[in-house]
Amino acid sequence: MTTDKDYFYQRAEAELQLAQRATHPAAVRAHYIIANHYLDRVYSHSVMSSPMLPRSA
Repeated sequence: MTTDKDYFYQRAEAELQLAQRATHPAAVRAHYIIANHYLDRVYSHSVMSSPMLPRSA
């Protein structure tokens, strides 16, 4: 079974490959932006679920 995290990671990889193949600068940029959003989905949960660090006084 594929988890959401696995799916988002696979989609990010696919977008990075598309960015590398794209010839128009706007298309390259768009694919990198989309890949970044997928990677945010992959890694945001681990950041949000980690305990907060204590503040120094």
